[in-house]
Amino acid sequence: MRFLPCCLALLPLACAKEDTAKKTNAAPPPIDLKLAADPGETLSVKEAKEKGSGEEVVVLGRISNVVKGLAIFNLVDASLDYCGGTDPNDSCPQPWDYCCIAAADRAAATLAVELRGPDGKVLARGLPSLRLLDLVAVKGKLEKDDHGNVTVVATGWFTRERPKLRDGLHWPE
Repeated sequence: MRFLPCCLALLPLACAKEDTAKKTNAAPPPIDLKLAADPGETLSVKEAKEKGSGEEVVVLGRISNVVKGLAIFNLVDASLDYCGGTDPNDSCPQPWDYCCIAAADRAAATLAVELRGPDGKVLARGLPSLRLLDLVAVKGKLEKDDHGNVTVVATGWFTRERPKLRDGLHWPE
Protein backbone atom coordinates (compact mmCIF):
# COMPACT_ATOMS: atom_id res chain seq x y z
CA MET A 1 0.00 0.00 0.00
CA ARG A 2 2.96 2.33 0.58
CA PHE A 3 3.71 2.28 -3.13
CA LEU A 4 0.22 3.25 -4.25
CA PRO A 5 0.67 7.00 -3.57
CA CYS A 6 3.99 6.96 -5.43
CA CYS A 7 2.44 5.18 -8.42
CA LEU A 8 -0.45 7.61 -8.50
CA ALA A 9 2.00 10.54 -8.38
CA LEU A 10 3.91 9.17 -11.39
CA LEU A 11 0.78 8.47 -13.45
CA PRO A 12 0.55 11.99 -14.98
CA LEU A 13 4.20 11.74 -16.08
CA ALA A 14 3.56 8.39 -17.77
CA CYS A 15 0.53 9.82 -19.56
CA ALA A 16 2.52 12.87 -20.65
CA LYS A 17 5.17 10.62 -22.21
CA GLU A 18 2.46 8.68 -24.04
CA ASP A 19 0.93 11.92 -25.41
CA THR A 20 4.38 13.07 -26.57
CA ALA A 21 4.92 9.75 -28.34
CA LYS A 22 1.57 10.07 -30.10
CA LYS A 23 2.44 13.58 -31.28
CA THR A 24 5.82 12.54 -32.69
CA ASN A 25 4.22 9.65 -34.61
CA ALA A 26 1.63 11.95 -36.20
CA ALA A 27 1.87 12.61 -39.92
CA PRO A 28 4.07 15.60 -40.75
CA PRO A 29 2.24 18.73 -41.82
CA PRO A 30 1.75 19.36 -45.55
CA ILE A 31 4.27 21.50 -47.38
CA ASP A 32 3.44 24.72 -49.10
CA LEU A 33 6.22 26.54 -50.93
CA LYS A 34 4.06 29.06 -52.72
CA LEU A 35 6.13 31.98 -53.92
CA ALA A 36 4.82 35.40 -52.89
CA ALA A 37 5.34 36.80 -56.39
CA ASP A 38 5.50 35.47 -59.92
CA PRO A 39 9.16 34.59 -60.62
CA GLY A 40 8.92 36.11 -64.10
CA GLU A 41 10.55 34.64 -67.18
CA THR A 42 10.20 30.88 -67.49
CA LEU A 43 11.38 27.98 -69.61
CA SER A 44 8.97 25.50 -71.11
CA VAL A 45 9.19 21.91 -69.90
CA LYS A 46 10.70 20.96 -73.25
CA GLU A 47 13.38 23.68 -72.96
CA ALA A 48 14.17 22.70 -69.36
CA LYS A 49 14.70 19.07 -70.39
CA GLU A 50 17.44 20.24 -72.78
CA LYS A 51 19.36 22.11 -70.06
CA GLY A 52 22.17 20.59 -68.05
CA SER A 53 21.95 18.97 -64.65
CA GLY A 54 22.56 21.40 -61.80
CA GLU A 55 21.16 24.46 -63.56
CA GLU A 56 18.83 26.77 -61.65
CA VAL A 57 15.59 27.19 -63.62
CA VAL A 58 12.03 28.45 -63.53
CA VAL A 59 9.80 26.10 -65.53
CA LEU A 60 6.22 26.72 -66.66
CA GLY A 61 3.75 23.86 -67.02
CA ARG A 62 0.50 22.26 -65.92
CA ILE A 63 0.22 19.74 -63.13
CA SER A 64 -0.84 16.35 -64.46
CA ASN A 65 -0.25 14.18 -61.40
CA VAL A 66 0.35 14.73 -57.69
CA VAL A 67 1.67 11.73 -55.75
CA LYS A 68 -0.50 11.35 -52.67
CA GLY A 69 1.45 11.64 -49.43
CA LEU A 70 4.70 12.60 -51.13
CA ALA A 71 6.06 15.95 -52.26
CA ILE A 72 6.19 14.91 -55.94
CA PHE A 73 4.20 16.02 -58.96
CA ASN A 74 4.48 15.90 -62.75
CA LEU A 75 4.60 19.01 -64.87
CA VAL A 76 3.43 18.95 -68.50
CA ASP A 77 4.56 21.52 -71.05
CA ALA A 78 2.00 24.32 -71.30
CA SER A 79 2.04 24.03 -75.11
CA LEU A 80 0.09 20.76 -74.81
CA ASP A 81 -3.59 21.37 -74.34
CA TYR A 82 -5.19 19.19 -71.70
CA CYS A 83 -8.18 17.14 -72.79
CA GLY A 84 -11.21 19.38 -73.05
CA GLY A 85 -9.11 22.50 -72.55
CA THR A 86 -10.13 24.18 -75.79
CA ASP A 87 -12.50 21.61 -77.29
CA PRO A 88 -15.87 21.83 -75.50
CA ASN A 89 -16.96 18.61 -77.25
CA ASP A 90 -14.14 16.57 -75.72
CA SER A 91 -15.80 14.21 -73.26
CA CYS A 92 -12.67 12.93 -71.51
CA PRO A 93 -13.67 12.06 -67.92
CA GLN A 94 -10.19 12.94 -66.57
CA PRO A 95 -8.79 15.87 -68.56
CA TRP A 96 -5.72 16.10 -66.31
CA ASP A 97 -4.38 12.75 -67.55
CA TYR A 98 -3.81 14.11 -71.08
CA CYS A 99 -5.28 10.88 -72.51
CA CYS A 100 -6.10 12.69 -75.75
CA ILE A 101 -2.37 13.20 -76.41
CA ALA A 102 -0.18 10.40 -77.78
CA ALA A 103 1.88 8.70 -75.05
CA ALA A 104 5.21 9.54 -76.73
CA ASP A 105 4.24 13.23 -76.98
CA ARG A 106 3.20 13.27 -73.30
CA ALA A 107 6.49 11.68 -72.22
CA ALA A 108 8.55 14.17 -74.23
CA ALA A 109 6.67 17.07 -72.63
CA THR A 110 6.63 15.90 -68.98
CA LEU A 111 9.10 16.18 -66.14
CA ALA A 112 8.99 15.34 -62.45
CA VAL A 113 9.10 17.92 -59.67
CA GLU A 114 10.25 16.91 -56.18
CA LEU A 115 10.64 18.61 -52.84
CA ARG A 116 13.43 17.14 -50.75
CA GLY A 117 14.65 17.45 -47.23
CA PRO A 118 18.21 18.29 -46.14
CA ASP A 119 19.07 14.58 -46.43
CA GLY A 120 18.23 14.67 -50.16
CA LYS A 121 15.22 12.37 -49.80
CA VAL A 122 11.76 13.21 -51.11
CA LEU A 123 9.58 14.60 -48.35
CA ALA A 124 6.70 12.37 -47.24
CA ARG A 125 4.11 15.14 -47.17
CA GLY A 126 1.19 16.35 -49.19
CA LEU A 127 1.06 19.50 -51.32
CA PRO A 128 -2.26 21.13 -50.43
CA SER A 129 -2.03 24.29 -52.53
CA LEU A 130 -1.56 22.42 -55.81
CA ARG A 131 -4.35 21.02 -57.93
CA LEU A 132 -4.35 19.07 -61.17
CA LEU A 133 -4.16 21.28 -64.27
CA ASP A 134 -2.89 24.31 -62.32
CA LEU A 135 -0.54 26.34 -64.51
CA VAL A 136 2.52 26.88 -62.31
CA ALA A 137 5.96 28.43 -62.56
CA VAL A 138 8.29 26.11 -60.61
CA LYS A 139 11.63 27.39 -59.36
CA GLY A 140 14.41 24.92 -58.61
CA LYS A 141 17.47 23.02 -59.75
CA LEU A 142 17.54 20.47 -62.58
CA GLU A 143 18.75 16.92 -62.10
CA LYS A 144 19.21 14.29 -64.80
CA ASP A 145 19.70 10.62 -64.06
CA ASP A 146 21.69 8.09 -66.08
CA HIS A 147 18.59 7.25 -68.13
CA GLY A 148 17.96 10.87 -69.18
CA ASN A 149 15.00 11.42 -66.84
CA VAL A 150 14.76 15.05 -65.76
CA THR A 151 13.62 16.21 -62.34
CA VAL A 152 13.28 19.70 -60.93
CA VAL A 153 14.21 19.79 -57.25
CA ALA A 154 11.85 22.62 -56.33
CA THR A 155 12.41 25.49 -53.96
CA GLY A 156 9.01 27.06 -54.68
CA TRP A 157 6.21 27.66 -57.16
CA PHE A 158 3.75 30.30 -58.22
CA THR A 159 0.27 29.41 -59.51
CA ARG A 160 -0.51 31.48 -62.60
CA GLU A 161 -3.87 29.91 -63.45
CA ARG A 162 -6.38 27.54 -61.92
CA PRO A 163 -8.75 26.28 -64.63
CA LYS A 164 -12.34 25.28 -64.02
CA LEU A 165 -13.74 21.91 -65.01
CA ARG A 166 -16.70 21.62 -67.29
CA ASP A 167 -20.06 20.74 -65.75
CA GLY A 168 -20.33 17.18 -64.47
CA LEU A 169 -16.62 16.70 -63.74
CA HIS A 170 -15.06 16.81 -60.28
CA TRP A 171 -11.48 16.99 -59.06
CA PRO A 172 -10.17 13.75 -57.58
CA GLU A 173 -9.59 13.70 -53.85
